[in-house]
Amino acid sequence: MTALDWADALELDSLGMVAEAGRAVEALEAGVAGGAAVELPFPPEAVRAVAVCGMGGSAIAGDIVASVYRERLRRPVVTLRDYALPGWVGDDTLVVLMSYSGRTEETLTAAMQAVERGCLVVGVTSGGKLESFYGAQGVPIVRVPPGLQPRAAFYHLLGPLLVVLARLGVVPDVDGDLADARDVLARGVAAYGPGAPAGENPARQLAAALEGAVPLVYGAETTSAVARRWKAQINENAKAPAFWAELPELDHNEIVGFEKPGAFGARAHVVMLRDPHHHRQVQRRFELTGELVEARVRGVASVTGEGGTALGRALDLVLLGDHVSVYMGLLRGVDPGPVTLIEELKGRLATTGYGRGPDPRG
Repeated sequence: MTALDWADALELDSLGMVAEAGRAVEALEAGVAGGAAVELPFPPEAVRAVAVCGMGGSAIAGDIVASVYRERLRRPVVTLRDYALPGWVGDDTLVVLMSYSGRTEETLTAAMQAVERGCLVVGVTSGGKLESFYGAQGVPIVRVPPGLQPRAAFYHLLGPLLVVLARLGVVPDVDGDLADARDVLARGVAAYGPGAPAGENPARQLAAALEGAVPLVYGAETTSAVARRWKAQINENAKAPAFWAELPELDHNEIVGFEKPGAFGARAHVVMLRDPHHHRQVQRRFELTGELVEARVRGVASVTGEGGTALGRALDLVLLGDHVSVYMGLLRGVDPGPVTLIEELKGRLATTGYGRGPDPRG
């Protein structure tokens, strides 16, 4: 694209998704402050396990924390994307209700069950019924700024979750990790933002390479959840199909699909999200998997997160993926903001069956 074309493309961004990605540092700091300020009416020793309840852009923070701190978790942390809580969730489980809008029907239903079971409950939301109803019942609420798309509120949601879990002893002290994350995000905003020239901008370069492709995003260990984030961001921002998987599991099944990929092989573009501290066998698997599939797909790209901590490196990749996904949409002349099919589905759910009305069950 010429400079003029690029400026025109940016004008398509009606909801300011590019601008929000550029405010990552400020959003993380605001989220951290909210997590530090909320009053927690239960001690760390009361928490046996953690269930993070959420959907879509509100849930991914739970996945990121669980994968980044996988070797340092002091309690199990599981992200639940469903209406029903599993049987193990009880009065010694911290249930973190993550709903940016505060109106997510799956999360509100889980909230009802969590309160009925006497769980240790905290909510993170911009408002809605999660704040007005459950906050009035005594559930501690971390309120985040309204008016964003949930996927654009990632750092506002991640900050409170990370700080609350640190305060309750689920993860170790996070001050050093957060300092590194701020530095990494500041550098990433400069490197991946729309003002960085195309020839020096990894996000614009990768978005151009993926134009017309179906991305297959692969992660492992600390980058598994990041791969899931990339997949969802490409779906919502670029309005395009994308898929994700994780090593080493995909080497026991998905890799066989490349033996006879048919017409799909010409569309598939593998993107490997890597961390220099991966297990040495995982490092070998990335290399060998890439070698084996390269001749059977449109392309293979490998990206390694930069930073001094696992959190910093993961967030570097998150920020890169956020920019790549938005640029993919803009390069196709697509406004990355609206999610029309999601809104249409919600509208249909609201007028039929169980989901009728603005406040389903929860």
